[in-house]
Amino acid sequence: MNCALPNLPVSRAFLVALCLAVFLANAQAAEPSVGSQPSGQILVAGDRRVMVLSPAGEVLWEYPTKLTHDVWMLPSGNVLFADGETVTEVTREKKVVFQYRAAEQKGGGTYACQRLADGKTFVGENSTGRLLELDPDGKVVFALQTSPSRTGEHHNMRMARKLANGNYLVCHSGARLVKEYTPKGEAVWEVKVPGAVAFAAIRTPSGNTLVSCLDRVVEYDPNGKSIWECRAEELGASVTVRNLTGINLLPNGNVVAGCYQAYADGQGCGLLEISREKKVVWSYSKPKGDQTMMAVQLLSAEGKPSTGGVLR
Repeated sequence: MNCALPNLPVSRAFLVALCLAVFLANAQAAEPSVGSQPSGQILVAGDRRVMVLSPAGEVLWEYPTKLTHDVWMLPSGNVLFADGETVTEVTREKKVVFQYRAAEQKGGGTYACQRLADGKTFVGENSTGRLLELDPDGKVVFALQTSPSRTGEHHNMRMARKLANGNYLVCHSGARLVKEYTPKGEAVWEVKVPGAVAFAAIRTPSGNTLVSCLDRVVEYDPNGKSIWECRAEELGASVTVRNLTGINLLPNGNVVAGCYQAYADGQGCGLLEISREKKVVWSYSKPKGDQTMMAVQLLSAEGKPSTGGVLR
């Protein structure tokens, strides 16, 4: 079939104008859309990278990774992340200064990490269901087997944290359970969440527990009673929200959240901040960019972590 265009009289100026219009349309579609703006820079995990975004959504710094579930900006300015294969710390000059690789990788080796006050690194090892503490040389100095778990399962756990009381808070994602363990392995608190998975849990200063479970974020009191809940469909028609995953609790009580597989037919948002009145304070949308942004930490305007402690 001859697909050549007929020889029509087209001016050069028209062609230039047409090409410029197409370029601008594509460029605009590729730019992030930020409704209002966050109060500071944002550390976030994209599809295959971790990055620092400006309040306007511009990439200020990035580092290539696997699909990252957890990321922290450390007081030193280094970035600590868990990308399924490793837990890695990199400098802003992109030098690796710490790394742990799970021996068992089936199902996803490591999805959770945390730098502890004593300098150790806490690791949630999904592939085995173990909680680990590593010294600065990467040597395992503490290990705890959690349950339910089965070696090689993809959904043994997602986020896990060591708490100020010395216990451990674990999201058993597939079982939809959030459990608190003592260092001896005793389960002293648990709740079953209503969503599809238990992804992230934060123990608040008041002793409550905030949990993300894809279609909603729920807060439970110490007795396991739901006292606040925000479902995705309650956030209004101005923004489409899918698969709430990583969360960062701010000092004012607002929740910053990242979304897994955030877009469908070009609709959705990768990041957003939710008030306790269930209003969207700001949102970040870039359908032609990172489809998944599961880990998020709101930084200061200068790109530093909160000095009052980070709850995520």
